[in-house]
Amino acid sequence: MGGLRLPFSTRCVLLLNLVLAQASLLLFIGLLQGVNVFGFLKGRSLLSTPKFFLGAVFFCGLLTIAILRILGKIVEAESEARINRLRYQETRQLLDMLRAQRHDFLNHLQVISGLLQIGRFETARNYIGQVNQEISRPSNVFQNLLHRPEVAGLLLRKMEQAEASGVSFTVNLKTDLTSLGVPPLDFIRVLGNLIDNALDAVSSVPPEKRRVRVEISEGEHFYEIRVNNFRPLIPVRNLQKVFQKGFTTKKGKNEGFGLFIVKSLVEKHRGKIRVESNLVEGTTFVVSFPIHSCSRLSSQVKLPSA
Repeated sequence: MGGLRLPFSTRCVLLLNLVLAQASLLLFIGLLQGVNVFGFLKGRSLLSTPKFFLGAVFFCGLLTIAILRILGKIVEAESEARINRLRYQETRQLLDMLRAQRHDFLNHLQVISGLLQIGRFETARNYIGQVNQEISRPSNVFQNLLHRPEVAGLLLRKMEQAEASGVSFTVNLKTDLTSLGVPPLDFIRVLGNLIDNALDAVSSVPPEKRRVRVEISEGEHFYEIRVNNFRPLIPVRNLQKVFQKGFTTKKGKNEGFGLFIVKSLVEKHRGKIRVESNLVEGTTFVVSFPIHSCSRLSSQVKLPSA
């Protein structure tokens, strides 16, 4: 394996399965011993009789399976609760953002009204164009990702972060991700890490070259996510090293894990990732995830009209 370290979430799942396996074995042995002790108190060894022994094994096995199923449902419920908490938090953030936009929009209306009252019609027209350009991007992101509010929330937050840093941030959505089979938590980690990596990279270049573009599209069998930063470029010798654990061109003991985590998560869900870097387009990280065919079929089912 060459020293490959699994993601924390994967290690937790493996550890939990190991603990459950050991617990089931101990539980099974404990139940058998309990049956034997019960028989000893009754003055006979129940397990010495084949009939009683097979019955005890069967009973203890069923009881162990039932307990493990209950534990499995508890773990599954906790995982679902985490996803629901994430969706709730992202939805709240979207609502807060929409309230802020409403407040700003009222201010814009007052400015436009004032310009019209003093006869500055051309200025009002230009101002309306600027306002329309400002509010159209977040609105389009929200409308195209109604089924994925956590993704919309992430993109809107990154838009605000980029604007505050003087970075031109463009989002081009060509799909609603309805048939995405990747859990929300993992998809957010992949997309968020790639965007953070791009925003961090452009912070070291002149302002006119601080451009980040995110594009999410849908093919016949896969979704494709492209995160591009125009500059800086990645040297050819480092193109395959950027996904290695601990590799970084920046100083800091906590650096060099973001892209390693991204690659681990992508491969965990049978996806692929690559990086391209050239003078014309800049640096682009490309991720592809297989489309969940069952989700696509269910989304295409149409109810008959009444």
